[in-house]
Amino acid sequence: MKIRGKKLELMKQDMDASDQVRIQYASKYAQVSNYWKYFIGQQRGLKRLRVYDKKKAQEEALMAWVSADAKRKQQYGEVVNLLQRGYTERAKFEKASTYMQEAAFGSETITLGFRLLGLKAALEADAKDAAKISAAVAQTQAMTEEHWKDFNAATDEKITAAMFELIRNDVERDLQPSVMATIDKKFKGNTAAWAKSVFATSILTDRKRLDAFLAKPSLKALQKDLGWQASESCLNHWRNIIGPAVGASEADTEKGYRLMVAAMREMEPNKSWYPNANSTMRLTYGTVGSYVPMDGAFYHHVTTAKGILEKEDPTNDEFIVPAKQKELLVKKDYGRFADENGELIVCFISNNDITGGNSGSPVINGNGELIGIAFDGNWEAMSGDIAFEPELQRTISVDIRYVLWCIEKVGGAKHLVDEMTSVMAKPKEEPKAEIPPPAPVPAKKPAGKK
Repeated sequence: MKIRGKKLELMKQDMDASDQVRIQYASKYAQVSNYWKYFIGQQRGLKRLRVYDKKKAQEEALMAWVSADAKRKQQYGEVVNLLQRGYTERAKFEKASTYMQEAAFGSETITLGFRLLGLKAALEADAKDAAKISAAVAQTQAMTEEHWKDFNAATDEKITAAMFELIRNDVERDLQPSVMATIDKKFKGNTAAWAKSVFATSILTDRKRLDAFLAKPSLKALQKDLGWQASESCLNHWRNIIGPAVGASEADTEKGYRLMVAAMREMEPNKSWYPNANSTMRLTYGTVGSYVPMDGAFYHHVTTAKGILEKEDPTNDEFIVPAKQKELLVKKDYGRFADENGELIVCFISNNDITGGNSGSPVINGNGELIGIAFDGNWEAMSGDIAFEPELQRTISVDIRYVLWCIEKVGGAKHLVDEMTSVMAKPKEEPKAEIPPPAPVPAKKPAGKK
């Protein structure tokens, strides 16, 4: 949260000052912001829902069951010790690991250097092998081409300086990459001065300098480059020190986890457990419905176009309503996309499960019809990856009618919608006045009967 918060702050400063930078960094800002918000919500959810206490109670109940039987104790008795040992060892490197991934690799310049590894290897192998050097240069050019389109050197210089300042201040000295020694020795610990020098000279911070280097690549020139030195230092530090240390700690954790899961399944053989669905296609089923986020509050299962206008804020990028969209909303020009009550439904919530990577997933009803697109989870249940709370957990989806309305009405692409087969509900019509039917004629009583 701390690292991403700083990165977002620096991006926003330059995005607000320049339309060009705003366009270049819009997607990057959204990506950083997405999980920054998630981390905040997850921490709050874990505390508010007392997830630790619940998990601890589950663990104690499991171990009580294990201890009640000599055979189970022999098979599962070391579960807690294995997990405790693994997590204790990993904790020694967790902060350094996070700062490398989020801060060091949060610099676009540092990660650009990774794309020159193939060329460096070719130069080291045989600098006179023209064919291999030429192939490595072409590969580097292909991998770096897209980088420059959305790169602003001034912005990345600020971010790079700030990220390495965080590493310098927050990470244990012996777990910092070797480039920090260069910053201390040659720049007196001033990360801003170091970053300024890097961006003024490095082939990784200027396209013309990189093109000139690629036209005549030299191992000596690459090794003397400040940007490359930093990039290689960080990559080697991750590959040779932090990564292996974290990996070594996982042996005990993985063994303990396998035993724990086996014990839980044996203790409750009739319970349906979530499968490990990593790297697979997943299907989650649920129902649309409201929920109570806190005492005295109630969230309806849908939101409508009315909410867009209520939340409008011209000073906040996330709540700006484009002029054409606003005009249509004010006039309530919803066309064929209004529901049976004449409203334009924007979003709906359901008790499906959602996790990282699910955004953009289709939401399908019982008839196999696409009714929405999943894109988020509700704020109160961001801890759902660790503890699923049925009463609170909700997936937020955009209603497909709103998507189609945006395409046809706002975007002016009616022809695209016309190509689709839709089964949208028609707006409710006013009941027509009808002439009441004539009163029924009473049946004649059979003769001879009272």
